[in-house]
Amino acid sequence: MAKKTDFYAEEEQCSIAMGPMLDCTFLLILYFISVSTISAAKLSRKVSLPVAKNALEEKDESSRFVIDIEWDEGMNQASFLADSVPYFDAMDLSPVLQRAARSKPKDFRVIIRGDRRVPYEVTQEVLAAVANANIPNVKFSTLEYSKD
Repeated sequence: MAKKTDFYAEEEQCSIAMGPMLDCTFLLILYFISVSTISAAKLSRKVSLPVAKNALEEKDESSRFVIDIEWDEGMNQASFLADSVPYFDAMDLSPVLQRAARSKPKDFRVIIRGDRRVPYEVTQEVLAAVANANIPNVKFSTLEYSKD
């Protein structure tokens, strides 16, 4: 009579080296922290955004071009920040916007982050520069209104 063998009689131990797994995990964490810091650094901290009752959070941040309008109260003058480059004339933004629109043609939009103290005439100048660059999609960045 043939002897029956039990395949499960011998337990095999499978060990996974946890050191390299932890190294990979920490490297991924550091990568995502650094990427989020870089994208946040492009936005001006001098801009105090206006508050809007129906403000919505933007889900898709791809294919967008952000223009910060900073207001200097002492000099009564606006400066514009696009891709971390300062501009002092809004019409200088048109060629920059045209190049950016060519590089990201699908769903390209301009986000205007204007300080709440900026006069509307300055915002009109930026809108004229966007229109001169033939970009139809423009959004304004605001903060959500809270009753607190």
